[in-house]
Amino acid sequence: MSYAIMPYAVHPKGIRSMIGSRDERLLAYVKSRWAAELREYDELLDFADGDHLFPARVALRRMVMGEEYDERIGFIYAYCLEILVAAHEDTDRLPNDGWREMGGEWLRTVGNELRRAGADFEPAVLVLRGEPVPLPPLGDLSDPPNVGHLRNAEMPAVLASFDGLDAARVTEPGVLEAVRQIEEWLRTCVKTGRDLVCFHY
Repeated sequence: MSYAIMPYAVHPKGIRSMIGSRDERLLAYVKSRWAAELREYDELLDFADGDHLFPARVALRRMVMGEEYDERIGFIYAYCLEILVAAHEDTDRLPNDGWREMGGEWLRTVGNELRRAGADFEPAVLVLRGEPVPLPPLGDLSDPPNVGHLRNAEMPAVLASFDGLDAARVTEPGVLEAVRQIEEWLRTCVKTGRDLVCFHY
């Protein structure tokens, strides 16, 4: 099975302002614009444990309206969070050519290569560190979706670590390109004063 990382440059205060905003116009817009995705997420509920699980559009409504979450379907809230992130006017979706169709071990492979090349960064934090707003619990790398983020203030240290990377010691095909893409994400975020939020599925 293959996975991908979907990276976004976001203003975290803007995203947080959408949660519990009770903005009916926002809710109507995202339910219409992402109607196909919401129907796809409903199909995933057929594999979830529990009775009387409500549809994804209801989970999305609960997020916007500030209502109680159903702890059994954290994965649905993660997908709905991506919709809200993508819907915010100050969000940019970033290129992810080096992070598409990844095998299950790709993050670990990149992390191992980085350490061998002298860079002090664990790429798994991009998808395992947790979401920028509180959500019900999610799974691990083997149980996506996952959500992670890096704050803008943390990025200069990561970029400085990459500056010391010995590219000649990176031997695994595709790893150097993937690392350079992370650098691109971080430089975009630093330049625009935004955080990085990544979704993994």
